[in-house]
Amino acid sequence: MAEVAEEDASAGHKPPGQSAERIGAFVDAVLAIAMTLLVLDIPRPDSAMFSVGPHRSKQQVFASLWHFLENRHQVLYAYVLAFIILWVVWRQHHELFDQFDRITPAMVRWHFPLLLFAAFLPYSTSVLGSYSDNPLGALLYGGNVFVILFCRCLIQREALREGVLIPGADAERFRRAVAVSWAVTGFWLFTLAFFWWAPWSEIPWIFTSLVAAGANRFVNRRPAAADPAT
Repeated sequence: MAEVAEEDASAGHKPPGQSAERIGAFVDAVLAIAMTLLVLDIPRPDSAMFSVGPHRSKQQVFASLWHFLENRHQVLYAYVLAFIILWVVWRQHHELFDQFDRITPAMVRWHFPLLLFAAFLPYSTSVLGSYSDNPLGALLYGGNVFVILFCRCLIQREALREGVLIPGADAERFRRAVAVSWAVTGFWLFTLAFFWWAPWSEIPWIFTSLVAAGANRFVNRRPAAADPAT
């Protein structure tokens, strides 16, 4: 039986449950729904004072609507930040799965907490937007994002360890991408130490993309690791 399994693997057949296409499509669906749900908790202006009418000029209703939106800037900030996080995770996950020939059971298992907390992000975003000065709101949101990033790193690490890349994939480039992912995850964990000073603790999160860009530049300046086979 072992010989048959080896022959099937060598022939390109994947064991049941190790097809990258199915789980990739499922992740796409969950992240797309989570990104859509983010907008549902943004308060809508629903008052006659925002419409032109008797004793309400265009200038007055413009100012009223502007003040309404300005007073909810924290909700909009939380929405944009969460959307960016999910967008980056989706783009990188898509890029990862384009390089996978198959997935391992451990990679499937790590997708469970990744998707669990990705689906939970709209809720933690709503809490942060409504209670931005509450330290627990910042911790809930920041911890939510950290788990998503951490699970992504573990999936990447497992892929590198088990050698699931497609033939011809640049393993060194993939290894450097994993290093960048760990750097960003470490940065996010570091920011959680400041949750008690909410809402100021949320400011470093804006610079996540800059941290990723800096880490990417740093790891790509380092010389490639020597191939032990040479």
